[in-house]
Amino acid sequence: MTLMHEWGVPLAVLGLLLATQLMGALVDRYQAYQALVGGRVRRLEAAAVQLAEALSALRGVPLSRELRLAMRGEVLARYQKIRGLDRRYPAIVDRIRAAETALHAEGAKGAGGVGPIEGEAALRRILRALDRLLGVMSPGGALQPLPADVRGIFRRELAERRAEVLSRFHLVEARRLENAGKLMRARSHLTVLLQGLRQRGPGTDFVRELCTEAESALSMLGTHAPHAAVEAPVQGDPTRLLQRRLAG
Repeated sequence: MTLMHEWGVPLAVLGLLLATQLMGALVDRYQAYQALVGGRVRRLEAAAVQLAEALSALRGVPLSRELRLAMRGEVLARYQKIRGLDRRYPAIVDRIRAAETALHAEGAKGAGGVGPIEGEAALRRILRALDRLLGVMSPGGALQPLPADVRGIFRRELAERRAEVLSRFHLVEARRLENAGKLMRARSHLTVLLQGLRQRGPGTDFVRELCTEAESALSMLGTHAPHAAVEAPVQGDPTRLLQRRLAG
């Protein structure tokens, strides 16, 4: 009895210390887990917002309905993943509902080609948006399962639209500068275009035709009438490919 009395208090204190250490370890592990979840949730939300913004920036770029549906589905999938990780995340139900509405609102592909691009800032914004979609279509970039062949089709479509955007902007700018007598700046636009098509354009017939148009424009630089209209080229004009696409 005396021995139990002598050791009882130290053992109780030791037990409390061990329990405190165990609770501290559990709290630390829980906090570390919460930090990991919080970081993943923030990355998912940022990706969803950036993807939705990219789709908005590409309203003037004709993308297939199938591609747009896949991208809208990716936005929705990210918000659904957030709900699975943290059901108390602020306004997650509203964000899922908005993503579902945007998904169901996607219509058919717009007629014609790439619309007007007002300045280099607009060009950079469109290119960034296309690059973001290309990233989603890269292996491991999508949350939804997507067959490799479908992913390849979408990547080709995005790469061709990127090439078309470059051509639209630089050919129109080159003609405008040529009409103003600024041949050096016009030549610079055409050189940048050819470099972009050769370095980033996919090896498709469409992109090869765009390269041919740019090369023709470069070789004919300075031979056009001084005040020829940019948006209504005459027959044989090097912008005829884009004009055909714009017409339907």
